[in-house]
Amino acid sequence: MIAWIECEYVMKIKIEQNEDGERYFLIPGELHNDLPWNEGDTIEWIDNNDGSWTLKKLSQLEVLKLKAFENPHVKAEYDRLKDAP
Repeated sequence: MIAWIECEYVMKIKIEQNEDGERYFLIPGELHNDLPWNEGDTIEWIDNNDGSWTLKKLSQLEVLKLKAFENPHVKAEYDRLKDAP
């Protein structure tokens, strides 16, 4: 799989897969300096439905919310509280 990253230029980057099946890519040095991303950050891949993708670094709160929602009891409590007066 190949990803295109567009900043001031377009780059072709190989998407790798680790032994757990998670996909990742290495950010080239010239692009790394322009991005506020660090190793271990959670990046959301958003399909633009035109063959391109938007990559967005998730905040710590967004990551915690995603992890919490993996537990159905936490998700149910969140849904109950968000609609409470």
